[in-house]
Amino acid sequence: MNGRSYPAYRDLEGCWRYPNASLYIDHVQSDPFAPPSKLRLHVDHTTAQFPPSLYSTPTRTIALCDYLTRVVSVFSSEATRSKNWHGAKGGYITIDTPGQQVLQRSSITLDGEAITVLFTYGFPAQGRTILGEMAAETFRTVIPQLINSLPYKTQDKHRLQSFVESIEDQEFLREEMKRSGLVAFVANGAILPRASGASDLPMTNPEVVKFQSPVDLECTFILPNRGEIKGMGVPAGITLIAGGGFHGKSTLLNALAVGCYNHIPGDGREFVVTSASCVSIKGDEGRSIKSVDISPFINNLPGNVSTTDFSTQNASGSTSMAAGVMEALELGADTLLFDEDTCATNFLIRDKRMQRLIEADPITPLVFKVRSLFNDHKASSILVIGGCGDYCDVADLVLEMREYRCHNVTDKAMRIAAELPSAVAESESESSLSTERLPRLRCLDASLAKTFGRSKATARGRTSVQVGEEPLDLSALVQIVHDSQTRAIAGALRRFASHGEPVGLASALRQLQEIIDRDGLHALDEEGHTDGFLARPRLLELGMAVDRMSTVTVYSLTNSSYAATTECSNKWRISPGAIGMRAPPSAPTATWYSFSTPTPCSATRTVYDATYHAPYSSSSSSSS
Repeated sequence: MNGRSYPAYRDLEGCWRYPNASLYIDHVQSDPFAPPSKLRLHVDHTTAQFPPSLYSTPTRTIALCDYLTRVVSVFSSEATRSKNWHGAKGGYITIDTPGQQVLQRSSITLDGEAITVLFTYGFPAQGRTILGEMAAETFRTVIPQLINSLPYKTQDKHRLQSFVESIEDQEFLREEMKRSGLVAFVANGAILPRASGASDLPMTNPEVVKFQSPVDLECTFILPNRGEIKGMGVPAGITLIAGGGFHGKSTLLNALAVGCYNHIPGDGREFVVTSASCVSIKGDEGRSIKSVDISPFINNLPGNVSTTDFSTQNASGSTSMAAGVMEALELGADTLLFDEDTCATNFLIRDKRMQRLIEADPITPLVFKVRSLFNDHKASSILVIGGCGDYCDVADLVLEMREYRCHNVTDKAMRIAAELPSAVAESESESSLSTERLPRLRCLDASLAKTFGRSKATARGRTSVQVGEEPLDLSALVQIVHDSQTRAIAGALRRFASHGEPVGLASALRQLQEIIDRDGLHALDEEGHTDGFLARPRLLELGMAVDRMSTVTVYSLTNSSYAATTECSNKWRISPGAIGMRAPPSAPTATWYSFSTPTPCSATRTVYDATYHAPYSSSSSSSS
C-alpha cells in the first residue's frame, strides 16, 4: 500500500483482530485534508477486568468512562506527538478531550460485554500519497499500546477509586441539598477563581483565598464516601451577592453557574453544587424571539406591538432578558442566576428619578417581579448586584464579598432598607407573575424538517450551530461548557427535524432524555456516522437553543374562531394554550399555532393557517 494514492486506504475498512481487542475502522477519510477517519476499539470485560463496583450505577459508569477518556487523551497526545516524518500529513490519534466537568460522553462507553473506545486517526500521507510505513507503525505499535493502557491492572487504582467516589459524592450532595430546601452549596475550602479569563483551570497562586462559609450559614452533610462536609448553604428564595468591584462577586456566581455539573477532583469546585435546573440569564441582544409572553415585564411598546405574543428577529437587551426568564420557566428552571455585568440595566432596575422623567416606560424591572417569581412559581433567584440597593427590599439573604471572603450582611441590609426607602418599598405592591402569563408549551413536528430543508445542523465550536444557512448563536448559554455538548445539541436538532408526528417541546425533551438514558448518546448520531465527540447537554440548554432558531416562524392564535377544529390526530392531544407547529405545503418555514380550547382526538384533524385562515386538511400534508 505504501506509495499508492490516498483512496487505497479505504481497503482497510472493517474489523481487525488484536489478541485482546477488536479494532473497527468504520470510515476512512477521502483525502489527507478531510476530517480524520473514525475508528472503534472494543475491549472485552474479560480483558479489562474492572471491578463491577466501579460501574454499578449510572453515575459511577459516567465517572469511570470519563476517567478512561482522560487516560486515552493523555496517551494519544504523548504517543503521536512527533514521529519525525518530515512533511507528513496525519498520523495522529485523537479522542474527545474532557474539560473540568464530568459529563456523559460518547468517546468511551461501557455495556455488559465490553468497553468501547471511539477515536479518530488521520491516515498519514505525503501530499496525497500513502505513507504506508508510518501507518503500519501506528497499527503495529501505538494501537497495542493503547489497548494495554485500558485494563484495570494498568490504572492508578487509588486515583481511579477516588475519582469515581468524588463524582458519586457530588451527585449525592446535589440531591441532599435539594431535600434540605437549599438551591446552592459552597464547600469550605473550595477554590473558586480560575487561572485566567481564558482558562477553566483553578488558580494555583499560593495566596489564593479559599472559600469559607459565614458561621450562621454553615451547614453539614454526610457523604457516602467522603463523609462529613461543611460549607455555605443558600436557601431557596432571593439571594443578593453584593460587594465592591473586584472583590469576588462574579467569581462566586460563575462557580454557582457550573455547579449543576460534577467536577473532577482537584478542580476546586468539586463541592460547589447548585440545583440541576439552575439557569444563567444574561442579555442577548440580536437574538430571535418567537411567540413569548413577555408582558409580565414589558408592555405598551410603540406601534401597539403585542407583548403577550412577542416575536422579533433582533431583540434588545431588555426584551431578550424578559424572554429568557419566561423561556427558562417554561423549561422547568427552579433557580435563576443574574449578574449585573451581563444584564440589561433597564431590565434590572429603574430609580425614582428615572420613573418621574420617563413616566411611560414599557419595562417593569425585575426588582418588582423577582419576589413573585419565587412566591408564585417557586423560582429562586441569585443576583450579583453592586450598584442598586433597591434589591435589599426584596432579598431574603444578602451576602457581601469583601476581599474574596463571604459575609452574611442580611440584617445590615434590612436596616439600611428601612432607613432609606426605595422605589420598590414605596410602590403600592409588587405586581404578580400570574400563572396565565407563563409561556405556552410549544410543539415540534415534521415541519421542522422543512425549516432545515436538506441542510445539516453542524456545531461550530462551543457557541454556535450552523442550521442550514442560519448561524444559531448560543454564546449567551454560558452553561454549555464543552464543544461536544454543542455537537450533541446539533444532533438533537437533526433528530427533532425527523419527527413524523407533532410533539410538544417539553414532551420532546423528556422523550429525548428517556432515549439517551436507554440508548446512550449515539441516539444523536448523524445517520450512518458514529460520533465519538458528543457530550450530554442539559435539556434546558437544548430547549433554549430551539427557542433561538430564527427560521422557525411562530404564530399564536387566541381567538377560538381560528382554533383547531374538533378533529385531531389520535397520537396527540391539544391542551388549552398549547402551540402546535406545522408548515403548509407552500410555506418555506415552520409555523407555530396556539390553540385556545382543548380538542378531542380522532383519526384526522384540520388546522387553520394563522395568516390566511384557510383550512388545511390532513390530506394536504403529512404533518397537517
